[in-house]
Amino acid sequence: MLKAALVAGSVLGDLPREGLRIAAALAVLFLLPVLLVVIATAALVAMLLSGFPGFGGSDPPPVPPEHLGIMLEVSAETGVPWELLAAIASVESGFGANMATSSAGAIGYGQFLPPSWEAFGEGGDPYDYRDAIPAMARYLVAAGVATDVPNAVWAYNHSWEYVALVLGRASYYAAGGLVPTPTLEAPPALVPAGVPS
Repeated sequence: MLKAALVAGSVLGDLPREGLRIAAALAVLFLLPVLLVVIATAALVAMLLSGFPGFGGSDPPPVPPEHLGIMLEVSAETGVPWELLAAIASVESGFGANMATSSAGAIGYGQFLPPSWEAFGEGGDPYDYRDAIPAMARYLVAAGVATDVPNAVWAYNHSWEYVALVLGRASYYAAGGLVPTPTLEAPPALVPAGVPS
């Protein structure tokens, strides 16, 4: 009887240890996929936010003053926020710094596909910001920017990453980021002739 009790105690004594091993194996089996999903989601969010200033992305280029003047005029005429026009111009061509034809065939300052340029360019030059900025606004108005900005931007370029990048830059410009302010020099003092200065 004593021998049977010792054997039973030995077997039952190992049961909690084996149960712990089984529980640990099950935890790893079920928690590992959850952990991988969390890591993948964090990586995706980091990638999407990398285009926003302050989240690892580079700051957008400054808005050239002459381009800003056109954007303000077009904004007043069409209701398209100048910040949105600036954001699209900065993403599409860096305000004209890179107007190479894209792999999709998009051209010019606003990177229009030729049929879109024909529809919204009104005979202008797609490489001239004075023609491209109003065409960009006309495109956005036709895409419903007055009632749905994200979907209008998506219509401009069918990518939600693009939409996030453009809206982030528009917010940046709206907050005063890198928009040059004109420096006003004081006019020279008017001194009547014959009066020592």
